[in-house]
Amino acid sequence: MWQNLGGVAKSTMNLTIRPAQQTDVENIVKLIQSLSLLDNGRTSPLSTDVFIRDSFGDTPAFCTMLAEENGLLAGYAFYYWGYDTHTATRGVYLVDLYVVENHRRCGVGTRLMNAVSRATRESGGRWIFWSVLKRNKAARSFYRQLATELEDVLVCAAVDGDFDRLAGAQ
Repeated sequence: MWQNLGGVAKSTMNLTIRPAQQTDVENIVKLIQSLSLLDNGRTSPLSTDVFIRDSFGDTPAFCTMLAEENGLLAGYAFYYWGYDTHTATRGVYLVDLYVVENHRRCGVGTRLMNAVSRATRESGGRWIFWSVLKRNKAARSFYRQLATELEDVLVCAAVDGDFDRLAGAQ
């Protein structure tokens, strides 16, 4: 596949999409740190040890799909399983989709989303949900090409002090 990037043709023919392995963790964590800095100006506390424990242990908390081009990491999709009682179906929640800057607008993100969708369907899943920062116009534009942006759903989050108060409630 060839994409035109402002007059520069870029090939994604050598792109490989595959599940992450333990040998990939150090490079994935570096990308996660980059995304965290972009999104909120601080680094994530996710370390290689925590990633290995939570992804490759007896009960994995999440899955990671990688995009590589010529052996170099071009992006990743980070997701975990969920369940929807309204439809009685399994699916995944996409936590992060990140494409390295020099690989953007070349189909890498779409190929990662395709791979996550296929893996979800092959494991009995029927949906993918994700959230995106309202201010991230480029990401919102990309995601609108893939699926409908829901207008009647709000994402709520109990974190830090809110979580502590909620967890302490009887």
